[in-house]
This record gives sequence, structure tokens and C-alpha cells, in this order.
Amino acid sequence: MNMNLSELMAALPTEQGDAQDEGAFANEQLRQIFADLALRPAPVHSLHRLWSTGELSVQIALASLALWMRSWFATADMRKRRAIETNLRLALKTFHRLGYLRGAMIKIGQAAASLPNLLPAAIADTLDKLHFEAPPMHYTLIREMLTNELGGDPDEVFSRFDKEAFAAASLGQVHRAKLKTGEEVAVKVQYPAIARTIDADFRNLSALLFPARFSRDWESIEQSFAEIQRTLKQEVDYVEEAENLRRAASLFTGEDEIVVPKVYGEYSTKRVLTMEYLPGMHLNEFLTTDPSQEARNAFGTKIHIAWWRMYYGDIHHADPHAGNYLFLNDGRLGLLDFGCVQRYGAEERELRAITDKLANGWDAFPEFLRLGARASAKDLANPEYVKTIREGFVWMAETMAEGPFDFGDGRHLQAGIGWFSRLLRKRYTQGHPTYLYFFRSVFGLKAVLYRLRAHVDVRALMEQEQRAATEAH
Repeated sequence: MNMNLSELMAALPTEQGDAQDEGAFANEQLRQIFADLALRPAPVHSLHRLWSTGELSVQIALASLALWMRSWFATADMRKRRAIETNLRLALKTFHRLGYLRGAMIKIGQAAASLPNLLPAAIADTLDKLHFEAPPMHYTLIREMLTNELGGDPDEVFSRFDKEAFAAASLGQVHRAKLKTGEEVAVKVQYPAIARTIDADFRNLSALLFPARFSRDWESIEQSFAEIQRTLKQEVDYVEEAENLRRAASLFTGEDEIVVPKVYGEYSTKRVLTMEYLPGMHLNEFLTTDPSQEARNAFGTKIHIAWWRMYYGDIHHADPHAGNYLFLNDGRLGLLDFGCVQRYGAEERELRAITDKLANGWDAFPEFLRLGARASAKDLANPEYVKTIREGFVWMAETMAEGPFDFGDGRHLQAGIGWFSRLLRKRYTQGHPTYLYFFRSVFGLKAVLYRLRAHVDVRALMEQEQRAATEAH
């Protein structure tokens, strides 16, 4: 198999029982998973996808119940060993099923894996590979897509086209190639019928949400639902992503040491995107080099600059995760995957101005509650509601203190996850649809910086980018 499979197998935990036996078990299971999924297109029918998802949920529930019952008569060491063993098997089963469904279901797995301690380590570590090491489809299944989109066989269009994908994720996989003019490129190819799987998943979700139509939260739920659907539809339009790449690239100069791949429009369509190939390491590989704290801080600062630059550039990257950054050997940072991007209009810019004011005091908080949180009179009269919403800004403001903030201290991220859990539990979730992806972006950014253990002067960077944006306008 390719190097992605070997890296994934190496990342699986092997503490349980005899480490050599468990490692062999994991390796064999992953070989079978990759071999099985390579020749299986994603199912597109709603009922098939719903049944497959439900079956996985039942299997996870039964495995968890069995683990709980077996723990009644086991020693502490035996309970720990059985928990690790069960989590490993569940990780493999979940990876297999999400890899089969692809599309929106892989994105759920990616999101769950991005936040520390949300899932057991064995499951989170395995699902984290879905960001850029999902099981790729066999070349025979995507060759027709390439030929139809590019108007010729890949071997004819390019001077070289690697038939084995070097990266794969939720909506497509990436192959290295070389143009006849000599440029090394990365060719992103959409999985066949992946747009139809998104439609199927949303039909299923719409049916599951039917009871919510009778709740007072339905308007907010419906708007969020529509925003997610709109964004996923945008992600399967590579013409849109190519434009996002061009707009993002225009925001950075050589002095920033932040690189956005160049788009080769004549080799790109709605389902195929050809970009400049950037040689570099993903976060996991970078961390294995045991980088100095200085290097961690330098890359953490570039990651934050990129985040603020795009935020104030009205093209906010809504999906910062480990698979979307490349650590180049010369110290530059590469930015990847511009499908999940929010383009800000007048409403979003107004909300951004309000939240900017909140970085320096609470005078704008009532305005945010009215326009951003869309709080009702009943909400505003509820002290618990106001307190919970305020806690979120207090949490975000923690990183805004003078001087570098230590993102390696996991207590900050855990506090944020705790706050967001309270928000969901109390159903204080109504608000402008833009905040759905804004908070996804905030948590994704902090999760990457946590793993990087970077120290970043957040306030200085925010003020720097604010001034630059104001001068530019």
C-alpha cells in the first residue's frame, strides 16, 4: 500500500496485551480496509447511507455496553486493557465505515477528532487521519472523471501523472503530476457522485430534524442547516475553490512567508483542481522532528497571521485543521484546501466590527446580543442566558492578554469545549448563521496551536492585521 497507510498503521496505539500481536492485528485490519474501500464508490442513496450510519451507531453502543458489563468482574489493570482494546477496534470500525460513506460523514469524523479528549485517544488518533489520509479510491474509479473533465486521458494531458493518490480526504483525493511545461503540480480529483451523497445525507438529516420544527428554536436551526448545506455545496465546486485560492493568495507577500498554491486554470474544472505542488510536512510529521520552541512559535505566529489576514480580508478560512497546513523546510507555511471558506458581506463585516469592540470592553455587548446572538426579549431578561453568552467572550479574551499566550496549556481549550457544551445543553444556540463556521474556525485554530505547543502574541497580531486592513480600505 502507499505511504499514507504505513503512517496510519504506525500511529495506531499498541499498548494492549502483547504489543507485537496487537500491532500485527491493526496492520492486517488496515490493509483489509484500504483494499476494500479502494474499489468501492461511496453509496449515494439516502436509505443506504442512513442504514449504514445507524448500523455503526448500534455497533458502537453494543461494544460500549459489553465493555461496561465486562468491567464488573475485572481488576483495574484488566479494565484498562479491555478499554484500550475496545477503543482500538471501534476506531478501526469507525474509520472503515466513514471511509466508505465519505463526504459529509467523514467531515463529522474529522471534526470529532480535532478536539482533544472529546473521544478516547485510540479513536481520536485514528479519525484524525481522515483529514488527509482517508482511504483513496482506486485509479480505475476516478480515471473516467479525469478524462471527462480534462478532455483527454491523464497520461496524455500531463507529461506525468501518478496513479496512486498521495493524499485523500472527505470529498476528493490528490495526485502528483507534472505539466508538459515542466511545473510540478497537485491534482485534486473529486470522488464520483460525491455531491449526490451530500444531498442524500441532508435529506436524512432533514427527516431526523422534523420534530424540531415545532420548537421555538426552529428558525435558528433551519438557518444553520441551510448554511451548512450551502457551504458543503460550495466545497464540491472546484471553480469556487480556485477563486478562493486566488483571492487568498492576493493577501500575502513574500515577506509573510505564507504560501497559497498557484492555480492552473487551464487544467481545472468544477470537479478537478490543479495547483502548484508544495513540498512540506503535515503537523504530525513536523512534530516527529522534535522542533525547537522557537520553531513552534514561528509557525504558530504564521498560522495566526494567516487566520487574521483572511478574517479581515473578507474571505475567512472556516476549516483550519492539521491537514490544511504544510510546514516547509525553509520556514514558510503552506496553506491548503480553500473549499470551506466564508466570504464576508455587509452583515458579516458589521458583526466583525462589533466583536472587535468587545476585545477592548463590554460596551458593545448589548449590540452583539441583539444582532449577533439575535436574543429575544425573553433571553435578555434571563440572567443565566446573558452570563453564558458572556462567558464565551471571556474565554476568547484569555488569549488577548499582553504578551505571548501559551497554547500548549490544554486547560484553555478544555474550558472552551466546556463552555460550548453548556451552550448546546442549555439550547442557547440561536444566532447569525456566520457564527456556526466562525466558532468551528476558532476551535480548529486553537486545536492546531495546542498540538503545536506554540506561544503566540495574539493581541499584537490582531491589532497589526486590524491596522493593515483599515489602511487597505
